[in-house]
Amino acid sequence: MTSSKKSARRRRRWRPPQTRLKVRHPDELLAIIPYLVGFHPAESVVAVFVRSGGIVLTARVDLPPEVATDELAERIAALAEQQKAQALALVAYSQASLPANRMLTRLMDRLSSHELTDVLYVGHGRWWSLSCAEECCPLTGTPYDLSSHPVSAAAVVAGLNARADRRELEATVSGPPETELPRLDALAATLFTELGPFDNRTAAARLMISIVDDGMADPGALDERNCLLLGLLVTDFHIRDLAWSRISHAEAEDHVQLWGRVVARVPPLLAAAPLCLLGMAAWVSGAGALLNCCCERLSRVNPAYSMGGLLATISEQAIPPSFWHQIRDEMQAELGAQAALQTG
Repeated sequence: MTSSKKSARRRRRWRPPQTRLKVRHPDELLAIIPYLVGFHPAESVVAVFVRSGGIVLTARVDLPPEVATDELAERIAALAEQQKAQALALVAYSQASLPANRMLTRLMDRLSSHELTDVLYVGHGRWWSLSCAEECCPLTGTPYDLSSHPVSAAAVVAGLNARADRRELEATVSGPPETELPRLDALAATLFTELGPFDNRTAAARLMISIVDDGMADPGALDERNCLLLGLLVTDFHIRDLAWSRISHAEAEDHVQLWGRVVARVPPLLAAAPLCLLGMAAWVSGAGALLNCCCERLSRVNPAYSMGGLLATISEQAIPPSFWHQIRDEMQAELGAQAALQTG
């Protein structure tokens, strides 16, 4: 199958229509947050940044100790400036109401120069607003049920997903079961000898592109053998960067699925490059929580891996996916120059 035919098959794959989800009330905000962060938060603080009536960034952190509230406020203010946010919403999820409410009150004070559309404490299946008049919220809080909320249903129809908790999301990048590692290591060693005919980068690049295109067109084609082959091929930085440069906004979610399957099947020795490619695809697709999970596992399996530093910077500075165009153009130009030198 030619590359153009594969691309055509990918374009014909059904995608949910683009949907603009409207959030006007606190319960609607609570219904959409799990789909914005990728999982249902617990013992967390979530900041939602709004510009021109739309959400431009959603940031979640573990609920900090009260002594760190001022530091958190400074971080939120810096992100608001970076994103040119015109309004903010703050939500604290915790089973302990008193420290969470004290923290929210302090955040409101430190962020008083910003428009705060909602400041909510959520716990025990109820929410309380700290930003509305006293008469608008019952003392016992307002119960809510996300499982039947229309906004949750609309988010699912729009193609958004929310895992039960962060631990479940972390499990998606944890790699194969430990009991499988000896067999996978042996199979990878066998496949490494089969890559002998692809010892030049041009041939290796063509093989990588072929496997990726087949996997994008038909996820069933990305079996264990092909996942391990991709893991081996992208140990070469040039091949890895070529795979990286093929990520686009239009197909970022497909790349998330592809590299997620590779990460799930390669042993730790081969995990660094696929984790970075999965993290980059997650960033471009707007899945910041998945990006963070990739960074965390990479820090364990290969903390010195250079591309991990770039991933960490993107995460820590909340660099928006719109910057990908500039990075991709620069990378493609560099790859083109390298190819010219090799053939010149």
